[in-house]
Amino acid sequence: MDNSLTASEFQAMTGLSAKALRLYAEREIVTPAFTDKRSGYRYYAPTQLQHGSLIDLLRRGRVPMSELPATPAFSFDRWRENVAFNRQMEDFYLDVAEKLATFDATEYTAHNIRAEELDWIGVVVDVNVPEDADGRVQTFTGLANETPAIAHAFNAALDNLSIETLPVSWSAVPETGGRSRSEQMVLARAVRSLSRQSRLTPIAADVFANTGRKVAIVSGTLPHRLEVTFSTTGAGASTPVEEAAAGYLHVLAFQDHIARLRLAPIRHSGRQVHQGVSLFSDGPESSGLVTVFDVHLPRLADSA
Repeated sequence: MDNSLTASEFQAMTGLSAKALRLYAEREIVTPAFTDKRSGYRYYAPTQLQHGSLIDLLRRGRVPMSELPATPAFSFDRWRENVAFNRQMEDFYLDVAEKLATFDATEYTAHNIRAEELDWIGVVVDVNVPEDADGRVQTFTGLANETPAIAHAFNAALDNLSIETLPVSWSAVPETGGRSRSEQMVLARAVRSLSRQSRLTPIAADVFANTGRKVAIVSGTLPHRLEVTFSTTGAGASTPVEEAAAGYLHVLAFQDHIARLRLAPIRHSGRQVHQGVSLFSDGPESSGLVTVFDVHLPRLADSA
């Protein structure tokens, strides 16, 4: 080719390494203008210098390969918004981590309440949060819309089966099944009795018919137990950072509490309990979410 550039010349002029140039050719991000069939040598046109240099600079700017354009066109405004969002998320997690690093168990007061045996039925929702920022935003936005709909369909299915429910609901992370805690959550309802457990099969079908989401149905019984909650010293409006940190800090406070009193946990993670028919219901009969940890009753009555 007249006036063409060898791969070495193109690398030197764009800053791209030989390894990167081969990879971008395979991914059809920067493809050679011509490849000699006999020698296998690759040649590039001078008009490709702008695109090649752009790709090198974008990679230095930490733009992932999946976002690299196959032409010089690139949405800089959109990517700057993405970078700003990522920076906000980094600051957010750093703030949460800082609160976790300064945890002090003496700032938490445990409240132990005896609770009776409680049957429950739950629906398992897959979360599957991706690593990339855009994917996280889309996932959490979708969950914010879909989860209330799933809970509503779940409650309607229980009503259709004439299963007598109690005005207590909660969300929790499954502690069995081998999946990551970030991949699933359970939306549970307290019920009067599990005597009709054999009739639970249609619930998943009803939820799918109304939401298009495939779910699994689980059930169980919380035994006679102590329900442990925590309050902290100080007051004031809760910030998003404090709300996010509370989930971690309450777990640490719980572990300190059961170690000091030698209590046996029913499960190590807490439940987000709502005194109402649904986690997403409003009205005077509803209450906010409270993190509740369940432990087996101690042998000595005065230990509670």
